Amino acid sequence: MLKPLPAQQWSRENAVHLLNRAGFGATPEEIAVAEEAGLAKTLDRLLLAGPEPSAPADASWTEPDDLGRRLRQARMANPDPAARRAQIKKAVGAQRDETAGLRRWWLDLMRRTQSPLAEKMTLFWHGHFATSMQKVRNIYWMWRQNQTFRRYAFGNFRDLLKAVSRDPAMMVYLDLAQSKEEHPNENWSREVMELFTLGIGHYSEQDVREAARAFTGYKLNFVTQQFRYLPRLHDGGQKTFMNRTGHLDGDDILDTIVAQPACAEFIAQKLWRFFAEDDPPNDIIQSLGASLRGHNFELRPTLRDLFASSDFYADRIRRNQIKSPVQFLVGSCRLLETELPPARVLNGALAQLGQLLFAPPNVKGWDGGQSWISTSTLLFRYNFADYLLQGAPADQESDDDIRRAPLAPARLIPENLRGKPEELVAHLAQRLYQAPANEKLTKALLAYLKSRAPDTGDETIRRLLRLMMSTPQYQLV
Repeated sequence: MLKPLPAQQWSRENAVHLLNRAGFGATPEEIAVAEEAGLAKTLDRLLLAGPEPSAPADASWTEPDDLGRRLRQARMANPDPAARRAQIKKAVGAQRDETAGLRRWWLDLMRRTQSPLAEKMTLFWHGHFATSMQKVRNIYWMWRQNQTFRRYAFGNFRDLLKAVSRDPAMMVYLDLAQSKEEHPNENWSREVMELFTLGIGHYSEQDVREAARAFTGYKLNFVTQQFRYLPRLHDGGQKTFMNRTGHLDGDDILDTIVAQPACAEFIAQKLWRFFAEDDPPNDIIQSLGASLRGHNFELRPTLRDLFASSDFYADRIRRNQIKSPVQFLVGSCRLLETELPPARVLNGALAQLGQLLFAPPNVKGWDGGQSWISTSTLLFRYNFADYLLQGAPADQESDDDIRRAPLAPARLIPENLRGKPEELVAHLAQRLYQAPANEKLTKALLAYLKSRAPDTGDETIRRLLRLMMSTPQYQLV
């Protein structure tokens, strides 16, 4: 089993590690609170999710929607070809803007939430049960799925799996809604085993076919936009799935899958990779899998075991994970204590950095790890940091979409540090890196300040921050 971290080993460094991995970065004040509270109380706070957040009252995505219906209406209402094309273009553009707004709402929730681990788990499930707006084309369904992931963030994995099997966005994305008794669609039945629960090698092609039969009858009501089960379309014949024979339905299949020994270790590996390291040792995966099974697939106590384990705080793990684009964007705004940019800017940034929410590249989700960094994405990170710090003047083209005032450094540094270069660098390193800068970097930052002396105004501080955010140390968490 995973060995708990001894209470006497709790430290500021371990508090930093926990808050970064279980959330989206922490300010010096938040770190101090966690250090003082201790590991147990900090985990209590992280694992005690608040009420499910509501979207803004005027958010269009909380109402049933269907781009296909919009397009059909546009075609039927406009006999003139030019007018029809204009209406279709307007409908597509409106949904694109609404999706960008949904992305910003979620990112802003990550930025402000008092339950950062709940949002981190929502992001984890979004990558695990990857579903894309590009195929679903229904923003309401994507928002509903996001709410489902949040609702089950610390719940029971078996219950979450069943909820996903009835989720409209997933049903469309993997064609489950099209499955019929005479033509069972195997997309969902295959991916639920290969990518969501077991992994390759733990099921047979016969299992895929029998599972597909069991899920027939799962349909969507396109008027209410809700899941519905139609018994008359279900294949009620006898099926044999993983040595279990009977008149099996979809829930029977999922219960059988979760009961397989490989399922707990598959989910354990995904969790450890997401929160700890890319290549988990087998003994840790076996231990975390045993924890998940021992807790009957309840996620809250399993996550507590993960975050309380001494292995999670090992030197090889701390400050050795490349920030995902979401972690970079949200974490930067948290550390700088500044607002997120407008929806259009965030939409473009996520696309450039390779993690466009609600549009993963495929059903496997994002690869993560080293894939986050390339020459182009690294340059974009540096430029985006500059945008957060320097802003964008109002006289630029489309200024309403990208306008941003320069950061006011006074919120980050005491005024008396402006004339104390060594203390200033040390202070900002603790904020941005949550640790001292290495000796070589410290010398470079001090040399920059010396080159600007005696200027210690806001522009100098912003440029210093930009230098610090354009380092390898800042890309790691």
